[in-house]
Amino acid sequence: MSHATPIVLIHGLFGSQSAPEIIEAFGDTPIYAPDLIGYGANRNLRPEGWALQDQADHIATFIRNLDNGPIHLAGHSVGGAVSALVAFENPDLIASYTSVEGNFTLKDAFWSSEIAKKTQHEVDKIYESYEADPNGWISGAVKDLTPFASQVARQWLANQTARTIRHQAEAVVSATGKPAYLKKMQALMQSQIPVYLIAGANSARDWDTSNWANELCNKRINLTDLGHLMMVESPADYARAVKECVMNQAKS
Repeated sequence: MSHATPIVLIHGLFGSQSAPEIIEAFGDTPIYAPDLIGYGANRNLRPEGWALQDQADHIATFIRNLDNGPIHLAGHSVGGAVSALVAFENPDLIASYTSVEGNFTLKDAFWSSEIAKKTQHEVDKIYESYEADPNGWISGAVKDLTPFASQVARQWLANQTARTIRHQAEAVVSATGKPAYLKKMQALMQSQIPVYLIAGANSARDWDTSNWANELCNKRINLTDLGHLMMVESPADYARAVKECVMNQAKS
């Protein structure tokens, strides 16, 4: 059994990072991929809306319950914003923080912003269109529609309801639209916690990372020929990049 420090992966607006293909790509490194409130095993945890801070508290509790010492935290997209709050407020739990195209500003939360403006009925209709054509839905975010991408599309759409998507979108917009959120991001990147940035080269130009973020981070990796859903397009490259950040921290 590996004695390496665990890595906790936090998913984005849709789905999960618990697919065996993603977990197994990390090899012997212990990996945890918990569901946020409203998702997967926690889809009935809270029937009404929640704030992004509630998601952060939920993940902090999950990490504490591991009772494994500080862990490496990697959050994707919306999960990157959740993870940033976890790391900022619970430095004792975090060995390093990796933002995988995590939300910095409302520009990053463009889809959440659109969803948050719509009524629940409108979101239901959009979600129904995704469920009717999962391949068409995920094809807009991946370079090639591989069998794994097709499988993930179905799994991710089944992992939460349209109501959860709208609640989470509202929470993200409310949190990242406030100046206090970006101040926390800056403080985190100036803290003793190593911070890493990972982007897909095909989507990096759309990631609203300011010059200060690129300068303050311990390392930035742009994955060649991959996009925002890099863990779907190439689990091996995604895992390799996250582990490269972790190893960089271990050597520093």
